[in-house]
Amino acid sequence: MTAAQRDYINDFIRAEKIASRWDSIKRFYLPIWGVAAANAICLRSLTSGTFVGSVTHGAGFVLSDTTTGYMDTNVGLTTLGLSLSSYHFAGLYKASAAKANSFLFGSQSGSNVNRMFITGTTYTADLSSPTLGRASGTVASGDRLGIFTFSGAASARFLKRRKTSGVTTLGSTTTTITAQPNNVNVAFLALNTSGVVSNFCGEEIGAFSIGLELTDAQDTAYSLALKNLWEGTTGLTLP
Repeated sequence: MTAAQRDYINDFIRAEKIASRWDSIKRFYLPIWGVAAANAICLRSLTSGTFVGSVTHGAGFVLSDTTTGYMDTNVGLTTLGLSLSSYHFAGLYKASAAKANSFLFGSQSGSNVNRMFITGTTYTADLSSPTLGRASGTVASGDRLGIFTFSGAASARFLKRRKTSGVTTLGSTTTTITAQPNNVNVAFLALNTSGVVSNFCGEEIGAFSIGLELTDAQDTAYSLALKNLWEGTTGLTLP
């Protein structure tokens, strides 16, 4: 890590604390370092996930081989304090692919699912239920890029995307969730169904976070801060 990269990270954390969002972040991964051990470290808790299978650790991103590669975060959502009343997820997509059912993250137990994924031109996020806890929206073919965020509570949730051109809301719902999220270990770059991992991610991912609910305004500010952090530490530009 260079001194400049350290400054960008310190500035990001300081700003999140000032904005009263830092305590809401429970896991924050910035897998830009080109090394598995460093990419697995959560910058919020300093705990480490476990990379499994074949994952490319590139300059500014990680990429699954789409058949074996993912990271076990070694923790479930309820252990982190998330509930049907408060949740937030974010993922930065550096490059896109045309793989079906490509999961940013996922944990599933029976019909209880927590996940964010792309199928074709639809981006979908679910908390606890694929019917009650869902928000989804359309992304153009070949344009599965940017920072996707999913936030909500029991009775409302939204799905947004930030690109260099700005922020758009892809979808929102006000259906009330009735079940707490499952506590299966969250898989990053795949779906963990009670220990069986599938639906590996086909995109290059530059950041991933798990946290408590952010309001629409807080989410917009957070995705901008994440954009600036990733661009500053990598020298790359968000699509």
